[in-house]
Amino acid sequence: MLENLVGARVIMTINNPKYQDRQLRPKVEILENETITISARVVETDELGVWIEHTDYPFPDPKTNRFTNEKAYLLIRYEYISSIAYFPELPADKSDTEHQIGFIDDFNR
Repeated sequence: MLENLVGARVIMTINNPKYQDRQLRPKVEILENETITISARVVETDELGVWIEHTDYPFPDPKTNRFTNEKAYLLIRYEYISSIAYFPELPADKSDTEHQIGFIDDFNR
């Protein structure tokens, strides 16, 4: 089933966001021990976890000390994933289609 996730947009619930990449951490420190729910495009799965696409990752330019937004792949390790919603009826995205990571507010549904 994991191989079906590659290219698909999923909704993923992540435990312990304080241990995740800084782009996935909540901006409010009090929420760091809660779960977060995101929508993202899966680019790969391997023995470590699920790799998701981040199209606007801030990357420092060593010459100018300024940040530019670059495409990056983020690893979400399996031990931090509590659930993945996969939608098999939705078409898989082409590799050149860009999607931003979306955060889902559990309280406003």
